[in-house]
Amino acid sequence: MLAKLKSFGLFQYGRVIPGLMIHGKAAPYPVLNERAIRAGAGIMFVLGFFAFFQAYYLQEFIFIQVFVLIFFFDFLMKVVVGTRFSPVSQLANLIVAKQAPDYVGAIQKRFAWSIGLVLALSMIVMIFGFGIIGLPNLIVCGICLTFMFLETSFGICVGCKIYNYLMSVGAIATPEFKPVCPGNVCAIE
Repeated sequence: MLAKLKSFGLFQYGRVIPGLMIHGKAAPYPVLNERAIRAGAGIMFVLGFFAFFQAYYLQEFIFIQVFVLIFFFDFLMKVVVGTRFSPVSQLANLIVAKQAPDYVGAIQKRFAWSIGLVLALSMIVMIFGFGIIGLPNLIVCGICLTFMFLETSFGICVGCKIYNYLMSVGAIATPEFKPVCPGNVCAIE
């Protein structure tokens, strides 16, 4: 059953491009387009910043309540089935369609989006589970906004760096082929 779903592109994370070389090294592992990822982070940052502004300055938390559900769904799609069913990723792909792709390993991006998924889930639990509206929401939202700002503005993937660190200390198994991070800043030798 899973093989059939994979043949339709479901549960296929990234794509393997035969003969792909990244920074002079063979990349036989699944990759994603970093340009689209950064565009997606920018879209989510703008939405999140708008909601944060409304909550912080106007004490209106309705936008955080709406956007956290959108973010949760989008991160869930990215983590579980890949970017194909992520609305933000599809929009980002349209935005950068005319640009040459800049490929990076998919596995560490999935890990980074898992962090986003956990942050969104914690917001959902706080807001809809316990009715918490206020400073705790702003703190979690601020952390997520910081990660998205670093990704979209500087190409710094905090989740990728955490993934790399966990691999280097043996907390996560090192894959046979070490995935390339954006800008080749966290490649493992």
